[in-house]
Amino acid sequence: MNALQREKLRSWWQGRILRDVSMADYSTLRAGGRADCLIDVTSLEELTALIKWLAAEGVAYYVVGRGSNILVAEQGYSGVVIRLQGDITAITPLPPSKTGEQVVRVGAGCSMAALVSWCTERGVSGLEFMTGIPGSVGGAVWMNAGAWGYAIGDRLKKIVLVDAAGCCRDVASSRLVLSYRKLGWQDGSLEKTIIVSADFLLFDDERSQISCRCREYLEQRRGKQPKGVASAGSFFKNPPDDSAGRLIDAAGLKGASEGGAMVSPVHANFIVNTGGATAADIIRLMQLIQKKVYGKFGINLEPEVKILQG
Repeated sequence: MNALQREKLRSWWQGRILRDVSMADYSTLRAGGRADCLIDVTSLEELTALIKWLAAEGVAYYVVGRGSNILVAEQGYSGVVIRLQGDITAITPLPPSKTGEQVVRVGAGCSMAALVSWCTERGVSGLEFMTGIPGSVGGAVWMNAGAWGYAIGDRLKKIVLVDAAGCCRDVASSRLVLSYRKLGWQDGSLEKTIIVSADFLLFDDERSQISCRCREYLEQRRGKQPKGVASAGSFFKNPPDDSAGRLIDAAGLKGASEGGAMVSPVHANFIVNTGGATAADIIRLMQLIQKKVYGKFGINLEPEVKILQG
């Protein structure tokens, strides 16, 4: 993004623009380089208008949710980081489906924690397994996040996308291709598309039962994960029929560190910021893990965390 583009954006965009932003403040790793601009969009209309402008100007952009799966490299990001706020965080109950399920429409910017809490308070079941998973609904759908043998894609009815041209599309779940930590689309590539909202098929249950299941999932998660340190949650995707954490542990890497970044002694698939870690520290540690695991097992570990640069 050059100086002329920055000036044109400042003149055109009516909302607030943050310039030269440290992305460490917007990442759960509490590390990261700087971004040229950060913009909060609060409605679908704002989002489509912004994407059309950026596309016309040839300006790079990236959408972040709660910052749980992003790391901006040390050299920074010469583009616009977009956060989904306002109306794009709303939770709206819809009329039941033909088969009787409760349908809930959720804005992509809504946090998973807020959605699970909303469901619990209203006796709506089906997403308890997402308890304790950080990040936004959009990010969770994009990654087909899940735990305990369940995935969020199992509950999808449809999603609403904004494509690279700024056009809005409804995509039924029957047109989606869902696999481990991945969302695909039968009708084309999802590259440069933005998830705006998701409709979930859920069902009614006793609030006490939902709350009990949430507590059980949270207790299991807390017993296996590091506490009191910044992290991105699970850093690597599990390879088929194996566990990234097991492979990293077996490679003798628990407690390994680069600068302020360390492989958690509690769970080997967590890279934690022990204090003052830089993006370069985390990337070096990530590469060390990949090299050691490949050398020992012949398996390439793929990060869940998106490394943003350029």
